[in-house]
Amino acid sequence: MITVSENWKTTYPSAYFGVLAMEGIDNSIGNPGIEARKTRLEEELRRRYLGRSRKDFLEVDNLALYERHFRKFGQGYPVLHQLETVALKGKPILSPSSLVAAMFMVELKNGFLTAGHDLEKVFRPMVLDVAEGNETYQSMGGKDRKLQKGDMFLSDRDGILSSLLYGPDNRSHITLETSRALFTVYGVPSLGTRELHRHLEEIEELVFVLSPGAARVKLGVYP
Repeated sequence: MITVSENWKTTYPSAYFGVLAMEGIDNSIGNPGIEARKTRLEEELRRRYLGRSRKDFLEVDNLALYERHFRKFGQGYPVLHQLETVALKGKPILSPSSLVAAMFMVELKNGFLTAGHDLEKVFRPMVLDVAEGNETYQSMGGKDRKLQKGDMFLSDRDGILSSLLYGPDNRSHITLETSRALFTVYGVPSLGTRELHRHLEEIEELVFVLSPGAARVKLGVYP
């Protein structure tokens, strides 16, 4: 499904990239099963970080690995901000659909950077590569982005699908009409394959809650 460039293997020899493709999904807003699990997760995160501060998130190994990687590019890890909003400020988990909620919930629970795409809008071949610093694309919300040199990114025949630093594109995002989905997780150096694999399995479990008739097309970790 994905070709990994030699540049990526050389630049990030201890980093991996996970992929989950599913079909037969019936997306919706406010699915009762997803909403119930969302409420439980919000409560769990608030209990876990009760009386703590944002810096305490970095005691979690995987969050510290992501934050360290993002700081190399002069940025902070966005999932830390999202965790702060839900766990410390008591805000609800918001999402445009139950399918996106399923992905976002597992991203918050595990702290792994995850993107979702409508598989019907993705055109092979897909390539995982490292930016030279002159690549551009339109990220979610329609903002034009120029990749930083060294950023990890995934592209297809029609352009960039996502980058680690700037997130998914505006072309292939999940909508309420999405019935075939592609979920990807960027693993930063030293984050193991087993953790990425289990992360994707947890997304899959929630997709089955949303849509019991869904089916797995592919689950794998690259390279």
